Amino acid sequence: MQSDTPEKTDLNWQIAVESSSTTSNDVHHQQSQESEPVSGLIFTGIPWMHHEDGWKAGLKDALVNYFPRYKLKRSGTVNVDERPTIIHTVAYGIQHALAMFSGTVVIPILMGFDANTSLFFSGISTFIFFICTGGRVPSYLGSSGSVISAVVAATGYNAATSTTGMNENIPVAQGGIIVLAIVYIFISLLVILFGYKWVEFLMPPIVTGGVVAGIGLHLGYSAFNQATATPFDFYMALATVLAIMLISVYAPLPSLRRISILLGMIIGYVIHIVCGVCGVGYPVDFSEVSSIEWVRGPIISGPIVFEPKAISMITPIVIVIVAENMGHIKAVSSLTGTSMEQYLGRAYLGDAIATLMAGCVGAAPLTTYAENIGVLSVTKIYSPLVILMAALVAILLGFIAKFGAVVRSIPDGVFGGTTVVLYSLIAVTGIRVWVVNRVDFNDARNIYVGGMPLILAAVMTTTTLTINDFQLDAVGASTFASIILYQLLRGYDGFKEYYVWTRRQYRQFKYGRDVDTRSDSIATSSKKHPETEQ
Repeated sequence: MQSDTPEKTDLNWQIAVESSSTTSNDVHHQQSQESEPVSGLIFTGIPWMHHEDGWKAGLKDALVNYFPRYKLKRSGTVNVDERPTIIHTVAYGIQHALAMFSGTVVIPILMGFDANTSLFFSGISTFIFFICTGGRVPSYLGSSGSVISAVVAATGYNAATSTTGMNENIPVAQGGIIVLAIVYIFISLLVILFGYKWVEFLMPPIVTGGVVAGIGLHLGYSAFNQATATPFDFYMALATVLAIMLISVYAPLPSLRRISILLGMIIGYVIHIVCGVCGVGYPVDFSEVSSIEWVRGPIISGPIVFEPKAISMITPIVIVIVAENMGHIKAVSSLTGTSMEQYLGRAYLGDAIATLMAGCVGAAPLTTYAENIGVLSVTKIYSPLVILMAALVAILLGFIAKFGAVVRSIPDGVFGGTTVVLYSLIAVTGIRVWVVNRVDFNDARNIYVGGMPLILAAVMTTTTLTINDFQLDAVGASTFASIILYQLLRGYDGFKEYYVWTRRQYRQFKYGRDVDTRSDSIATSSKKHPETEQ
């Protein structure tokens, strides 16, 4: 029997991520409703609702078997319900920690958050995610880059001009992040109850691809300004960018190529130190590194401020995070050959609770990381226990205060060059969503839905859209513009699709069976219920 799962190669992982990251797998107006699996229908997020002996027996069975009993697998591919040896678990866990390290550390610094605190709570958040998903989804939660623009705009933080490297208005951002997390929890409960297809209807590839690309374009403006503050900063930024690119392309090992951003930043940092010692440029300031203690607990910010401006800027980003996590879950499903969509609502809930915790303590919001999905594709070790080991490594590193001081000492040129690359990757990721999903730009609707939000994100560098107390920065404005334009321009076929899907949901809920949308009769799938066919 041949499997429908593609070979788990690095190339196929990239295709899987590109086709689903921050989007759905639906092609605009081209997939038939008849072939839609039951997994997207009502109440599929609650497993005990489908138990053959009733929901009470199903609930008892779900609680008893909430976590899988991981079987030891000493060699070869390790599946989701298996575990490698302890030594291999530690080794692969460290590799996952390195993969998430660049984003989890760099992104908080861009917003003026403490790197140690965000690293520590990313580890805690991954444990929360593990519990919510029942230990069945191998994903790591790291700092989300989607909120950078909104947090920076809401707090007025400027990394290039900050003397301490810390955002003095973190409590303002915390209020917005907490409200975002509450909305996220509500969405996750809806997905658990009613399935995930309604999310795909609202955010098809043309929408999510444009939103992600717009984030990269908007953030690139500030990164370029930081990288070109002085001629020497420009040279250091250029050296850093070249180092990242060369490592990404020519490094002999895939594991090195996956941490090219981290390695390139280190090389740029070392070059800057050497130039400073030789008197070619300004020296790196190590005063905080030498004075700070070695071990320190995470910094808890407060008191929390719920400011309407910050809330209106940060909360809309939940749309991006929802789409992003859906794509990552689908990519993991493709890699492992195990259906993960049934855990999507619980994955949302785990990420939402983690983001709520981050908002309460003053850490960066969280999201599942594509970098770690890449490691899964290389190692073929899909056990969630390996991800837990990476989370433990992050928690331990979060206590090393000198590490955070070294990160804050990175000069503007090196940091600006690193972020130019990072934001370029974000922009290209959004465009690749369009390419892989074969978005047809001969269709005038797609031109407007994809093009207008990109322009808004690129030009709204210092302005915000203000309606009374409600304010949107470039990312929020482009996100809403994309979603609203898509719904307005769906056309007759699009609204008919809404009707057919809604009718099918109702019949699934009423009769507990899949429905053939081509007739008014109740029908079940011939593959799952052959006995109903005459």
